[in-house]
Amino acid sequence: MFSLNVQQGAPVIRTAEPFDNKSLWLPAAFLCLLAIPFGWIGVFAPAIWLGLVAIENTAGWKKAASFLISGLLMLVVNSGVIPGNEHIAVLAPYSDAEGNLIYASFRPAKAAIALTIVVFMLMRPQPLRRADLPLMFAVIAVPIVAGAFLIGVAPKLNATIAIAALINLLVVCIAEEGFFRWVFQRGLNTWLKKWKWVGTCIIAAIFTGLHTGWAASPTLLALVGVAGLGYALVWQLRGSFWACVLTHWGVNLLHMTLLRYPG
Repeated sequence: MFSLNVQQGAPVIRTAEPFDNKSLWLPAAFLCLLAIPFGWIGVFAPAIWLGLVAIENTAGWKKAASFLISGLLMLVVNSGVIPGNEHIAVLAPYSDAEGNLIYASFRPAKAAIALTIVVFMLMRPQPLRRADLPLMFAVIAVPIVAGAFLIGVAPKLNATIAIAALINLLVVCIAEEGFFRWVFQRGLNTWLKKWKWVGTCIIAAIFTGLHTGWAASPTLLALVGVAGLGYALVWQLRGSFWACVLTHWGVNLLHMTLLRYPG
């Protein structure tokens, strides 16, 4: 069903056929297995999958409804109202000299969303092109360089930080970009049409607002806002899901390893 090709120097997994009953229901059945490790959280994975498929297979008000339902499912499963979404720790947290902690842990909700997104992207791949790289590097550099001046440099790396960075890529960045870019920003841009730049600003503002509980200071929250606007711009200008994921991870990785954390 899948073939690995090279497009403009970047590996791209392509699907050889459109959605049919087999390609629709087999992934949904596989995602049902997430109920075994994650309980009720895992039950939402096939529902989110079907919502994502509906976005691609419908038009008009049905497509708009599919965007809305998919986004709401992701919000509900990640909200904490579904039991079983407590942090799962992989290693003991890292503590710096100031008592700031970096956790190598994840929430089942984001893990279920991330796995659903990955399965979906195998069916509807998003290429990463070499032409995406300059914008990605610029969006990563701006908040990191600003953060070096505003919150300070504190290089660090150990096993906990390495595992935390890997979890951040495979769970946090894929899940968040799946929601903010593939569902929320795409859906908003479909509705706004010629006013897509307004949608970009709205998405960046909401992304920043949802990080107010994590940001340790107004300065850090401002840097989150700059980064969030950058991720939205990468989607707006390049339209590549994986470019957004890797940009998001690049900022988080350098923040964890080079800057005071959280700041």
